[in-house]
Amino acid sequence: MISHHPSPDLLADSARGVLDPGATLVIAAHVYACSVCRAETELWESVGGALLQEEAASPLSPDALQKALARLNGNEAEPAQKRTLPRYLEAFSLPASLQVETFGNRIWVTPNIWFAPVGKRPSSEVRTYLVHAGPNTKLSLHTHTGRELTTVLHGTFRDDSGVFAKGDFAETDGAIIHSPTVTGDSDCLCLVSADAPMRLSSPIARAIQILTGSFY
Repeated sequence: MISHHPSPDLLADSARGVLDPGATLVIAAHVYACSVCRAETELWESVGGALLQEEAASPLSPDALQKALARLNGNEAEPAQKRTLPRYLEAFSLPASLQVETFGNRIWVTPNIWFAPVGKRPSSEVRTYLVHAGPNTKLSLHTHTGRELTTVLHGTFRDDSGVFAKGDFAETDGAIIHSPTVTGDSDCLCLVSADAPMRLSSPIARAIQILTGSFY
């Protein structure tokens, strides 16, 4: 049962399309698994549609017809198609929104923990990635510079704020200092969108972070 959800403001911003694509992807992964937030998202989208209908009509540009025909003829980018997942993800069930994304190579930070970049968004400072940890693995104590959004895709972890299972959503920032720990006998896979790299407490962990390009 899903116990942790995005705030109404986050769901509304996601439905309005004003969030960074990485943040939108993390929220979409939660909404995919959560019927409560899915219904709320549909409500926000309906409100947005109703507001658009009340807007005064705007004149089309002179070349609007040509652009529309070009799209129909395939001169514009094709809709996103389901991609072949990398082998390291074949054992996991991923939400539909993730199955059209690209995934980078895994970055191993310990024998039990790896990160993998999601998507290619060079114009954005926001980092979107997967983090995987083995059973009973404890991540290094850290805080955050800016906001971090997380949806659990597989397994369970806990920290001082509670237990987070598959489908649960977490939002943290610089006010939170924690060391998430994987619980149970299963590994844990999470989708994360972070404004900046973690701020790690351990000198050894910081050194590994630098060596791996300060991605996570």
